[in-house]
Amino acid sequence: MALTRALVSILAVLAFSILLAGRADAQREQLCPEGYEALQAAEPDAAIGAFEACLSEQLYDWPVEAELRARLGAAQLATGDAEGALLSYNQVFALVDGNGGNVDNPLMRRNRAAAYLQLDRHEEALEDIERALMAAPQDSFAQLLAGSAYLDLDRPEEAVAAFDTALRTDPGYVSAWIGRSAAFVEMGFNDQAVSDGREAVSIDPDDAGALNALCWALVKAGRAADGLSICDQAVEADPDSGPIVHSRAAALEQLGRHDEAAELYARAHELAPEDPEITADYERIHGG
Repeated sequence: MALTRALVSILAVLAFSILLAGRADAQREQLCPEGYEALQAAEPDAAIGAFEACLSEQLYDWPVEAELRARLGAAQLATGDAEGALLSYNQVFALVDGNGGNVDNPLMRRNRAAAYLQLDRHEEALEDIERALMAAPQDSFAQLLAGSAYLDLDRPEEAVAAFDTALRTDPGYVSAWIGRSAAFVEMGFNDQAVSDGREAVSIDPDDAGALNALCWALVKAGRAADGLSICDQAVEADPDSGPIVHSRAAALEQLGRHDEAAELYARAHELAPEDPEITADYERIHGG
């Protein structure tokens, strides 16, 4: 449950960050200008079409082809096509390895790790993350990925350490506060989880993931009465997130508003039927 509960916004953040990560030189941008323009405009679907067209139209020297495929992978990841992104990144690794390049480039490793995380292939993600961090140990983005992987592997103490490192490098990193709050919840350190959730909300009061982190931490601390208004704001910010709807349902149930909670548990299950905790609560309430 750690992934969908704690990181409801993090993978979206990662995908957008990867979309814009790195900078191509002007000469390479001229080889596929539509693709780079679409990336800068945060229009990943258009970028995918443009990069695929460029790659099919001509042959490039391997460094250029590798970069174009990496940009294609970033756009695919931003649309949620993790399978396509992983294929693109694997093609990049094959090009680099086959031509004697550096396969431990931290940007390459962390981007492929994000694709593995979206596919729930956590061990493979962690292998790439660890190799990225060997080259760039203070990379806050890679540390965020590490914390995400550790959470999904039920290793919350290591997740806390990774998020700590990210926050030392970048104290305003909202996603790291969200992740550390979730790790503290997993460890039963609810006061610390609430504190981190509050910090995330103070940095970005409109961020659905930050609001949900605080909502969930308050619910887990038995303080749904304090958290319900925060849960309401989280749902308003992202009404189609199963984990966020589920958090509000749990708050309502804790407050004894069972009919409303039952309705929201059903809605959460409709939005995220693959989530085991949401499914368990849905079946518990609805007798499934």
